[in-house]
Amino acid sequence: MVTDGAGDRLHLARVTLEALSPLAIGSGDSRTEVRKEKRSDGKEVEVDVTVAAVQRDANGLPTIPGPGLQGALRRLAKEVYGETFADRMFGHEERGDGNGQAGRVNWGWACAHDSSGEAVSGLRLPALDPGDDDVLRLLAADEPVWRDHVALSGRHSVDGRRKFARAAAPAGARFSAELSGWGDNGFREDLERIVGLFRHPRLRIGGGSGRGYGRVALRAARCAEAPLDDPDALRRLRAQPPSAPLGTDLLPRLRAPEGDETTMTLLLKCEGLFRIGASEPHAKRLTHRGTVPGAVDGGEPEEGEDAILRLMREPYILWTDDGKGRAVRIDGETETVPPEQLRFPVPGSSIRGPLAHRTLFHANALAGRCIDADAFRGAADAKKKEARAEREKRDGALRDFFGAAKEAGDLGRETGEGRAGRVSFDDAEVRGAARIVGIDHVSIDRFTGGAREITGALFREEALLGGGIEATVVVRPPIGAAQDGPGGWPARTAQAFLLAVRDLCLGRLALGGRSNGTCRGAVRFSGADAEAWRRAAGEAGLPLEEDGE
Repeated sequence: MVTDGAGDRLHLARVTLEALSPLAIGSGDSRTEVRKEKRSDGKEVEVDVTVAAVQRDANGLPTIPGPGLQGALRRLAKEVYGETFADRMFGHEERGDGNGQAGRVNWGWACAHDSSGEAVSGLRLPALDPGDDDVLRLLAADEPVWRDHVALSGRHSVDGRRKFARAAAPAGARFSAELSGWGDNGFREDLERIVGLFRHPRLRIGGGSGRGYGRVALRAARCAEAPLDDPDALRRLRAQPPSAPLGTDLLPRLRAPEGDETTMTLLLKCEGLFRIGASEPHAKRLTHRGTVPGAVDGGEPEEGEDAILRLMREPYILWTDDGKGRAVRIDGETETVPPEQLRFPVPGSSIRGPLAHRTLFHANALAGRCIDADAFRGAADAKKKEARAEREKRDGALRDFFGAAKEAGDLGRETGEGRAGRVSFDDAEVRGAARIVGIDHVSIDRFTGGAREITGALFREEALLGGGIEATVVVRPPIGAAQDGPGGWPARTAQAFLLAVRDLCLGRLALGGRSNGTCRGAVRFSGADAEAWRRAAGEAGLPLEEDGE
């Protein structure tokens, strides 16, 4: 470690991060779960699902490795402060000249908090006993959050029957970590600049960031220093957990670094019923008819089992102003959840998919790429398929905007060039829903159009009534030369996307399933080139927050 000479001191910063969406930090290992699924013919089968195991510390709790924090911040430091700063503080490998450099910052692993708000550090042998701590019980579970995914093709539609799963730490989980190094006051200022990167709007930690995982908020940041020739002071600092307060509070003077991205905040209010389905097609559960939010229907409790399509529900952790935590599981069976705590996840991919499809529609309409209805009706099936496939193709700008996946060609070979998109959709939540309602259905015979006359043809479906969604969309400029539209994008590409967002905010584009999910709302712009995006949105008829929509 390189020092700055005489008068060097240890500079220590402690940060506390809270997961705003699940953190999918894999350990490199995997585990196989046997899950029951129902086929289209109604038969239940067992399916082996392989899922990446959550990275854990010696106590068996989820953790964020120090190198993971270092890697996430180094990329941002290079963009915000330049390559010279990033090389000096984070280090770099040899670049052909035989000269590598070690970083000047020591990165500790982030330790999870228990319900008292204290980070669980140090080895607890023989094993961690969560006891009555519901936060630790949730975090110590094999898969605190299990989320099934379907594989998407290059057209952002379902790729056959390909599925996979992710295990993750729940939203609301808090982690504290230490950053340290020694140097003079100049090093302390550089360390504070690194801590400020935790407020960067594009910071994501772990995997699956393109599907909404990994968004975090900086809840605490403090620093202290101690002379290197005072071993007692150093030992006292090192003996404390990484959540222990230090002398100087950095939060009041930390500002979010400015990047090249524009943040769009969608402020939506659910109209009518809203449904994001669970992974289990038909979960059998005890039917409840309580009168509290979180219960299905109303009336007195009713014993018995019912075939029901569940809402997607994931446990999360809530924190009070005094720093105490509580794990919340909305199961509709054993716990009464106050309306202000009722939260249901809306995965980022559930927002991305509808907007991607509607953007393509508007891009085709703006370019005049429409199908002649009379010619289409009289065409052969092969010609119809060819016409549809032609309209499903995205031009270069749209492929850059949303990203593109490599698609399987002949003999399973991958064709086309895959690329990451320049727009990202974070997970959101439905909050403030009035209640969960049960909707009864009968299975329909596909040949007669009437009710199927077999046992088990009745089923129930859960849906939310009311509530609101605040979703975040981050748009970065394209790679290469800037174009004539907002954010450096081609004007037609930006217009097609804004028209799709307009449809969502005006109730013309539904989220979720079962023809529910109609929302109305407005959009707030912030960040780089926000004024240009705001002006283009107004011209497209998109309701803006300042318009009072």
